Amino acid sequence: MTFNRVRSVILFASLAMAYAIASPAAQAKDQYHFKLIPQDGQELTWTRGVASIDNPASTSMVRLIDSRDKLPDDQTTFRVTILNTGDEPVEVASESIWIEDSAGNRVAMLSHEELEGRHRRDIKRRQALAALGGALSAGSANGYTSGSFNYSGTTSNGRFFNGFGTYSAYDPNLAMQQKQQAAAQNQATFNAIQVRQLGGVEALNGMLRQTTLQPGEITSGIVAFDPPRNLRKKADSESVTVVVRIGATDHRFQAMLIELP
Repeated sequence: MTFNRVRSVILFASLAMAYAIASPAAQAKDQYHFKLIPQDGQELTWTRGVASIDNPASTSMVRLIDSRDKLPDDQTTFRVTILNTGDEPVEVASESIWIEDSAGNRVAMLSHEELEGRHRRDIKRRQALAALGGALSAGSANGYTSGSFNYSGTTSNGRFFNGFGTYSAYDPNLAMQQKQQAAAQNQATFNAIQVRQLGGVEALNGMLRQTTLQPGEITSGIVAFDPPRNLRKKADSESVTVVVRIGATDHRFQAMLIELP
C-alpha cells in the first residue's frame, strides 16, 4: 500500500469515527422556547426562573411549563402537568396537544414512539460508521512505512545526475503500536456512542405518553416539536396558541415563540 493510499485510508477512517460520535448540534438546528402570555382566568408563576401558566376548567386543570429539556435530536420542548378534577377517567396523549398560528394552521407534537425510533436509527447508523472506521484503522495498522525521495549529485568526472525513488519498510514495533492505537480509538468511539444511547433513552423516558387519568390523578411529561418554517418566520413577532385537549375541554395558552441565542 502506498503512502498516499495509507494516508487516504487513515483520513477516511478518522472522518467515519468523527461522524459516529458527532452531536446533532453540529447541524445547527435552531432552538426556541415560549414567552408565556396569561389570559383571563390564568395565572403566570415562576419557579427558579422557569415560567408556567395554570388553566383551570370544570373537569381538569392543565399547567404549561416553559421547560427546555434536552432531547437526542434537539427538538423544541415544553412540559405539561394535567390533573383530572372530574368524575370520569380521561385520556392524555401527545396527540391531544397541538400549536395553532394566527391563520389557524396546526403543528402536531412528536410522539415518544416517533422520537424513540429516530434515536434507535441514529444509534445504528453511528455504530455502522464506527465499525467501518474501526475496520479501516485496523487494516491500515500494518507497520509499514513508505514514501518517495529525490536525489541528485555529481559523478567523479563532473557529470550531474538526479532522479527520484521510493521506499517501503516493515517495523514490527510500529505495527503493534498502530494496532493498540486503533483498538483504543475504536473502543473510545463505541463508548461514546453507548453514552449517547443511554442518555437519549433516559431523556425520552421523560416524555408525555398515553395515559388514562382516573378522577383525582395527575400526570406530567415533556412535549416536543420541530417548529416548521411558518412558525420560525413569526418567532419573536406573533403569538401562537398551545392547545391541550382533555376530554371535551380545550385548554388554550397564548405564547410567543422565542429563538434562543
